[in-house]
Amino acid sequence: MTNCRGARLIAMDWGTSSCRAYLMGEGGVVLAQRRQPSGTMAVTRRASATATPYGLAFEQSFEEMCGGWLETQPDLPVVACGMVGSNHGWAEADYRPVPADLAAEGIVLTRVRTRAGVTVHIIPGLIANSALPDVMRGEETQILGVLTNSRRAGTLDYASECIVLLPGTHSKWVRVTGTTVNDFTTYMTGEVYAFLTDDSILSRLAVRADQPDWMAFDRGLDVVRSPAGHGGVLHTVFSARSLVITGELAPDQVEDYISGLLIGHELAAIDPAWLADEPNAILLCGDAKLNDRYRRALERLGLHVALAVPGSAPLGMWEIAQVTGLLTLVTL
Repeated sequence: MTNCRGARLIAMDWGTSSCRAYLMGEGGVVLAQRRQPSGTMAVTRRASATATPYGLAFEQSFEEMCGGWLETQPDLPVVACGMVGSNHGWAEADYRPVPADLAAEGIVLTRVRTRAGVTVHIIPGLIANSALPDVMRGEETQILGVLTNSRRAGTLDYASECIVLLPGTHSKWVRVTGTTVNDFTTYMTGEVYAFLTDDSILSRLAVRADQPDWMAFDRGLDVVRSPAGHGGVLHTVFSARSLVITGELAPDQVEDYISGLLIGHELAAIDPAWLADEPNAILLCGDAKLNDRYRRALERLGLHVALAVPGSAPLGMWEIAQVTGLLTLVTL
């Protein structure tokens, strides 16, 4: 059993595919962590298969993750972010409209009370109301952690405007001033890539390579910026088949070529006004392999990229626990 001495908070990053729980001490230091593949999708699927009420299924998963910590220190406050607050989660949390200060004292947390008397506080997501509304859950907390880390390290001025880019299944581009999100937009680049390389006619031609083929990746980027790229992604992506058929692309280059095409189209589609005056580096916050691809693509456009500290969600939850008064609940 983990020693909870010095613990101030339990923070949970509960997404669609996995759940990460963190035992946190003073200043947002992670004392211990646990990860399980019990994301919201797995919890609801298991609940349906066993005819278990959704609320009870989430409570059981929570107890499996954090029960030992709470046995040792039952008064620890608990905060959670991500899809656990969606309409397919434990309890639906609101969306805050942008512009929204991520560190505002008035943030309303959605509360869930367990049978053991523990209150779980769920952080709201964000919504950008426009002709095509955009939403996020969990990324807003990760962004706050990214900004806090960057400003603690002195790599970003607190009051400055910056762009935070979170590549992934659904890539998020976020414009931030201070700790206020002014706007954001989403691209389903990762999900489309997964479909094309796993379950499309293009995947039948592809051979998975052991290492990235940067020449093939760059070729995809260059196609997007060429006259052929004006036809859009639905046109250019077919060339991943035709180039193999004509012998101009090797099967083990297909996936990297598609990656270059999709990321290239994402960068071409982002509003030029977002990148026109770039007052600071773009803060890139993804896993190492995706960071490599996006940084390469952005730097080929002449843009300066800074890598954010990985694992920023726990620090974001710590910051929100501070401003909402949750940390005052702990008896030291």
